[in-house]
Amino acid sequence: MKSYQVGRYIGRLTAGVKTSIFTIAALLLTTLTFTVMAQEVTVSGTVKGADGSGLPGVTVQVKSTSKGTQTGLDGTYKLAGVPKNGVLVFSFVGMETKEVAIGNKTVVDVTLTDDTKALEEVVVVGYGTQKRKEISGTVTSLGSRDFNAGIVTNPLAAAQGKVAGLVITQSSGDPNSTPTVRLRGTGSLNAGSEPLYVIDGVIGAPIQNIAPEDIQTMDILRDASSAAIYGSRGANGVILITTKRGKSGAPSVDFNSYLGTERISQRPDLMNGAQFREAAKKYNQSFTDNGANTDWLDVITRTAYTQNYQLGVSGGSEKTSYRASVGYLDQVGTLIGSGKDRLNARLNIDSKALNDKLNLKFNFSASQTNGDIAQNIALGLAQNMRPTDPIYNADGTYYQIPGTFANYNPLAIVENRKQSERLSDLLGNVQAAYTITNGLVFNVSGTLRTQANNISAFQNSFANVPIRGFAGNSAYRGLNATTDKQLETTLNYNKALTANSNLNLLAGYTYQDVVYDGFGVTNNNFLTDILDANNIGSGLGIRTNPGFIGSYKNEYKLVSFLGRAQYSLANKYFATVNVRRDGSTKFGDNNKWGFFPSVSVGWSLSEEAFLKGNSTIDNLKLRVSWGRTGNSEGIRPLLSKSFYGPSGSYYDGNSGSFLPAYAIQSNANPNLKWEVNENYGAGIDFSLLKGKISGNLDWYTRQTKDLLYTVNAPQEKGYVYPTILANIGSMQNRGVEISLSYQWVDNKDFSFSSTFAGSFNQNKVLSLKNNEFAAPDQVFLTTSLGNFIRGTSAVNFSVLQAGQPVGVFFGAKVASISDKGTYVFQDLDGNGKIEPSAGDRTYLGNPNPFFVGGLTNNLRYKAFDLQLQFTSNLGAKIMNTNALLLGRQDGRIAESNALASALTSKINDTQTIPMDYYVESGNYLRLNNASFGYNIPVGKGIVKRARVYVAGNNLLLFTKYSGVDPEVSQALSIGSQAPGIDVRETYYKTRGLTAGVNLSF
Repeated sequence: MKSYQVGRYIGRLTAGVKTSIFTIAALLLTTLTFTVMAQEVTVSGTVKGADGSGLPGVTVQVKSTSKGTQTGLDGTYKLAGVPKNGVLVFSFVGMETKEVAIGNKTVVDVTLTDDTKALEEVVVVGYGTQKRKEISGTVTSLGSRDFNAGIVTNPLAAAQGKVAGLVITQSSGDPNSTPTVRLRGTGSLNAGSEPLYVIDGVIGAPIQNIAPEDIQTMDILRDASSAAIYGSRGANGVILITTKRGKSGAPSVDFNSYLGTERISQRPDLMNGAQFREAAKKYNQSFTDNGANTDWLDVITRTAYTQNYQLGVSGGSEKTSYRASVGYLDQVGTLIGSGKDRLNARLNIDSKALNDKLNLKFNFSASQTNGDIAQNIALGLAQNMRPTDPIYNADGTYYQIPGTFANYNPLAIVENRKQSERLSDLLGNVQAAYTITNGLVFNVSGTLRTQANNISAFQNSFANVPIRGFAGNSAYRGLNATTDKQLETTLNYNKALTANSNLNLLAGYTYQDVVYDGFGVTNNNFLTDILDANNIGSGLGIRTNPGFIGSYKNEYKLVSFLGRAQYSLANKYFATVNVRRDGSTKFGDNNKWGFFPSVSVGWSLSEEAFLKGNSTIDNLKLRVSWGRTGNSEGIRPLLSKSFYGPSGSYYDGNSGSFLPAYAIQSNANPNLKWEVNENYGAGIDFSLLKGKISGNLDWYTRQTKDLLYTVNAPQEKGYVYPTILANIGSMQNRGVEISLSYQWVDNKDFSFSSTFAGSFNQNKVLSLKNNEFAAPDQVFLTTSLGNFIRGTSAVNFSVLQAGQPVGVFFGAKVASISDKGTYVFQDLDGNGKIEPSAGDRTYLGNPNPFFVGGLTNNLRYKAFDLQLQFTSNLGAKIMNTNALLLGRQDGRIAESNALASALTSKINDTQTIPMDYYVESGNYLRLNNASFGYNIPVGKGIVKRARVYVAGNNLLLFTKYSGVDPEVSQALSIGSQAPGIDVRETYYKTRGLTAGVNLSF
């Protein structure tokens, strides 16, 4: 065969092989296709509810695939291409998810039942738990998944905007500050308005020292019927915190960490150098121009950073389980010299013994917080300093304006004046529950808690700010310690009386002994600054000032007897009765004991025949309640007694020197008794459209009687000391609370839900007197507007008066501004005289918000999640004292800076009295919190869960308030602070951004 013939043959052979291969491949592919088609079927059917009616909108999906459909209006569906070996998943909001294997079926009909998990959820109540469906009081529960993300170092901030009626005001960006917390309004004047915190059954445990990552649930007892089991300590509501505990099984490890950054979100708009020069020229003011353009607020503030690490380990056996955690937080403040770091550890152990009849719980926690306390005085001074002045002199020393009253270099303050506090807290708690017989359990709990706050403060010679009239160096050392011992015993009996009725009885005894003690030493005139406050005895000032040293110790005891009965009938009628009798050494000999009962009933209408099986209403329950709780918090022991204390000195002729003198420091009041909160309420709990819509609506009236308040003691009745603590008057809060959740979409790949929590509250002082004592008709509340500002050390912007809300603004009304820029006040009393500080005053606005609410939106798409939370306050008025002091064109401009608005201001008046001209609306809407996360897919390795996220706090603010921020402090401290006053030395709120990771192994 010739060569060309061989080549032709090979070519034909190759072509034939290729053709054969393609032919075989085509045949195989066709066969495979027919085989696959033969293994797939079209499935149809109907999805019904428990009542037999078709369910529209049910998701029907092939498990582990994206193939699926939804049922029509009549509940029918049809889905093609379903593998015979596949599984169909039927899911619907509020219903139990059902899975059905296909096999050879082409018709699959299913019936979905109601998902009762929400109603069967166990909720922590005082001294026990209850199923949610059986609760007849007002209780709201939050899980750790509900907390706000971002730079959240306090559990209270983590719950802001989440609970109707729980108002958490975070008016400061100071890392060492704690938010003001109010449940259903301000309920006291002197005895405290903060809720009671109970952590793992320990009353009064320190909530500020617990890491949010350690919390499993937070249950808020909002009404008196729920809180009355805590008697004298539940007057302002109760927040129960349950920390995470271990489970039997292999050890698991959780690691959570985030890094964050914060900057001041809003700040006052002060004049820069050019504007200041323009203002001085415009208003004909001469000053020494040093040619600078200094932003003093920028000089003393910074971008701050936060790092947080939390490690938890849990595990155990069938008999013993444990969880241990340790965490570290380092938070730098935006004001130079401020910040804190915290190290916390927790160990929870659960063990069973004696054939599982004895259940033991061991709870141990320890924390140490080192706080660098902010020198807020520098914020006020930074607003005073002229922008035309330099930071330093030519020789490197701090520049100071010579001969002025109010202008001290703020950088010199933050760099040369410091205060540190080391707060150490140790808590040990042991609980034992022994089952005596079926349904009868005896519980005993013992707690020992010690807390010590070690304070050290020092101002060196360079700060140049007078303290006690002395501008040199000065130091302070102090120690405040608390020892708290608690013993609680309860006997719990649970009995099913009939097939459809149940009775639970609780009886108990509690004992608490709290000891406070400490000392403090001040000294000045040190020969050197080198030793700070570490050798406080070396100063010369204490030699001539015996008042520079002092110590104290006091103690109070609380004994209580308590009882509760809970009854349920036919799964639709529920009732709870609480009684508690408390005795405290704080009160007078005639009234040491207080009695605090409550009753609440609930009626589940959805279980009645006329609603049961209703396709729209899943759950509908009515609740009514009444209760009384007491309040003894916030007042010191021994105030019902007459005691002596240091009072000046006297000259002793025998020794030839002055010796300390003593005098009576209080009047005895044997009738001093408990402040009492009485609460009426009614509520509705509901769930509609298979759980798509759920929520509750509550109405309440909360009245505080026998207010604890210090009044003038009538000398004609034999009282020696000028004041006395007594029970006078009453106060009322009335309101409505709304919680509403809506599940917009919920399927395998995407879900979207919204939760709204809002409350409307009106506060009113009803009376400030009793049969023996009375406060003045108007009690003026003093507020300091800041250090080193002439005429503003104590201004009475607010009053307490019967018929008005707490802290209502009271002052003059401005009719107009004269051509000279002075205020022209209205003649309100019509006597022909203008007396803006006397008769011509009236009520100028209510600082208490009428509405407080939060809206949280949760979105999930496959492994991504997004949360957006908005918060809002409406109805509150704010006294804008910054505008009053710094927004005018008076003669202080040559000496001090002012707001940029002073350039165009028509005000040229130095009066700093309260007036309506500076009362503004505090309404706002804030994007308070946002987070975006991604769950990283993990295999079968050691990592069980991995999530990364970014989050932000205080991202957007919508308001017409012209001041720095409308979220102004709502704290009330008689004699020093009133709500709604925007003072210039407030630590500015911050805007934070964080990136974090959650890992489980």
